[in-house]
Amino acid sequence: MSFVSRIYDFNHNADLVSKGYDDFLEASFQIEEALEGFDLDQLVRTYDLDATSEAKCISRALVETCVTELSDVDRVDKACDAIVFAIGSMTKLGLDPNQIKRAMNIVMDANEAKLGCPKDKFGKLTKPANFPNPEPRLQKLLDERI
Repeated sequence: MSFVSRIYDFNHNADLVSKGYDDFLEASFQIEEALEGFDLDQLVRTYDLDATSEAKCISRALVETCVTELSDVDRVDKACDAIVFAIGSMTKLGLDPNQIKRAMNIVMDANEAKLGCPKDKFGKLTKPANFPNPEPRLQKLLDERI
């Protein structure tokens, strides 16, 4: 099964599709991921955000103040661009197409481990106590680069 099919199935199995597209949530989830690697305490101080220094809280605080509703065409374009940038980033990290597919499957293994877990108030699945962190497997994959 392709990683695209796995992501599609995951969204349905986690009941993330039934509520439809929400500009606020989609933007905040993407910003949350983009904030990985940022000094979040510094971001909170610099922008005087009324949020804890967790990426999900900061992303939601940012989106609450400025999100606008998009057309479905703009939403699809935004999602496609996110995939293009993500695959481009992995290419720049030295991964070939096969390694990118493997990386995506490693992350999907971890995501699928969250199926059946409770959701937070925004509908995002929480991690189980025995969450299979994907980082060690991703590091092993990165170590294979030439």
